[in-house]
Amino acid sequence: MALFDEVKTALRVSIDDEDINLQIQSLIESAKEDLTNTADIRRAVVEGVVPPLVKQAIIMYVKAYWTDSETDRERLIACYENMKGSLAISSTYSNYDGED
Repeated sequence: MALFDEVKTALRVSIDDEDINLQIQSLIESAKEDLTNTADIRRAVVEGVVPPLVKQAIIMYVKAYWTDSETDRERLIACYENMKGSLAISSTYSNYDGED
């Protein structure tokens, strides 16, 4: 299943509306950009396959900014930030290349 479809399923969105799809895709791209600022997720994506931890972080980000509930948003953002921090210090996703 493609990342977009998995995110859409996680949001429990079943309708196929172009505007909604564009909003979801925009949030996915925002999540990727945010993750790339702290973790090198591009290195981990092999042949278009997004690793499970990166995928879960993207889903958390999208759900956080999709919800109307302020309580859920705060909880999901905290979860996302923790996942992003884990990715940033992981040797798999670290932006650190050993050079100063």
